[in-house]
Amino acid sequence: MANEKTLQEAENTVHIEGTITEVRIEEDTLPDKREVISGEIDIQVDENSVHTVHLFSFKYKKDKSINGIYKGIKTMKEEYKAGDKVRVSTGAIRLNEYAGQDGTWKSYPQINTNFVNRVKESEVFEPQAKFSLEMMVVSVKEEMKNDEETGRAIIKGYIPIYGGAVIPFETVVADPNAVSYVTNTYEKGNTVSLHGEIVNQKIATRREIEVGFGAPQEKIDYKTVREYLVKGGSAPYEEDDKNSFDSKLVAKAVKAREAEIEEKKEKKKAKDNQAQGSKSIDNGFGNPLAKPTNEDPFSESKPIDISDDDLPF
Repeated sequence: MANEKTLQEAENTVHIEGTITEVRIEEDTLPDKREVISGEIDIQVDENSVHTVHLFSFKYKKDKSINGIYKGIKTMKEEYKAGDKVRVSTGAIRLNEYAGQDGTWKSYPQINTNFVNRVKESEVFEPQAKFSLEMMVVSVKEEMKNDEETGRAIIKGYIPIYGGAVIPFETVVADPNAVSYVTNTYEKGNTVSLHGEIVNQKIATRREIEVGFGAPQEKIDYKTVREYLVKGGSAPYEEDDKNSFDSKLVAKAVKAREAEIEEKKEKKKAKDNQAQGSKSIDNGFGNPLAKPTNEDPFSESKPIDISDDDLPF
């Protein structure tokens, strides 16, 4: 067991430069009495693009000394303000995941980081949001909308993270030459490196509605686009490349992930059933009516979805 092979962590880096629009950081104490600090910073890259980075740290390390990351995040809480120019050089892609009210598992990309540094006046400031990552490919398919091809391709796969775990992830390819390359070259089980831009934009579309008399009424429709747009990528790694992911280890990690998700869903279901019992409305006869709560705080986001048919084994 001591020599058991483990799944190495993938390259997974996010770089963001921009101007702070809002800081939301709070200190708290967990039920087990551990002190933590956590929150978010919104960073505007251009007129229509704002990216949120997530921060978290325990106050004390195992040796009881104060965690340097904790002190850094507390400085951000106390000193950072809207308008500050900042840079995130060591962000990483993770997932915000939870069991939804309908019992399904929700999974959305988010950017985690330990450090958000202010840009000095003497430094070059280049607003941008970029990513670079490695993944094991699960599928490459042409993107379809309204039963029609868009000309783009979707690459789905798994990113190995710390501790031998994996997260499902997808990227989009738009350039015609790149679409041709990935659809003809990338196959299930390939390890590849991809880099590109992080898109998070709210697009406004104006339209006019004819009325019975007078000027037409103007309506504005808003659409949020969140995606990881690939600008370049490697050829598939050779199977004997030391950086190529072991498909058996990825498959094992996927199974472990699925088991953990099912356990969390069952716990959520049991908790909801208990809450329904305590918050029911007595109708005088028959079964009580539970008070429904169906709000989805991520309703504009696109969830990560990799079907069982796409698993790498």
